[in-house]
Order: sequence, then structure tokens, then C-alpha cells
Amino acid sequence: MLEWLGDLMDEEELDACIRSLPPYYGLHHFKNGWSSLGQIGGKDRKHMARILLGCMIGKVPRDVIISYRSLLDFIYLAQYPSHDDITLRYMDKALKQFYLHKDVLFNLGVREHLDIPKIHSLLYYIDSIT
Repeated sequence: MLEWLGDLMDEEELDACIRSLPPYYGLHHFKNGWSSLGQIGGKDRKHMARILLGCMIGKVPRDVIISYRSLLDFIYLAQYPSHDDITLRYMDKALKQFYLHKDVLFNLGVREHLDIPKIHSLLYYIDSIT
């Protein structure tokens, strides 16, 4: 399921981190971790994205954290109901930050390429919003 983490974290380590998170209002608590999950819907993916960054800190290289955080920043900013020049600059900065640090995913063998239509389409979000 989380093949993109490659050898950075194994499923047991990630599950232990997820299980150790304290309950928090508005945050889904995966009491058995993620490896036991079968089919994952969009709502679960959003809940997973909210906690993954915290679970990776101290376990993966800094550039992995920066690239993932930048991608999350871009995605969350893109979901704003309206934008102005400031939010568009934030989106542009987040996307540039992601592309600046994405090579770590190749260097660590996590990904061979990012020729993924959804990743490519991010380049056009700001123009589309404008």
C-alpha cells in the first residue's frame, strides 16, 4: 500500500507510530495502523495524509519530509474556495519546493520517475485558477 516509502520505513514501524498517536478531536485514529486496511476510500486517504508527515519525522531524510510537506501544502492551498495573489504565490512556492526536493525520491529508490498525470497536472493549477 505504501510502496513509495520503499526501504525508508517498514510497515511495522509505521503501524507502531500510527497506533501510538493519541486520540485527537477531528483526527481519525487508526487503532490498528494501516497495514491491516483493505480497500481505502478518499476520506480515509485524507485522514492518512493528516498524520503521515508527523510519523515520518525522524525516520526519513529531511528532503523526503520537505518534498512531502510541500506537496501537501500545495494540495491544501489548491482547495481554498477562492484565491488572491498571495495564496497563488504560496501555491507556486510550495510547488517549486516540491520540484526542488523531488530528486531524493529517485536517489533513495523510492520512485523511478514521476511521470504521473496527477503530478504533471499540478503545473497547470495556478494558471487555471488565474
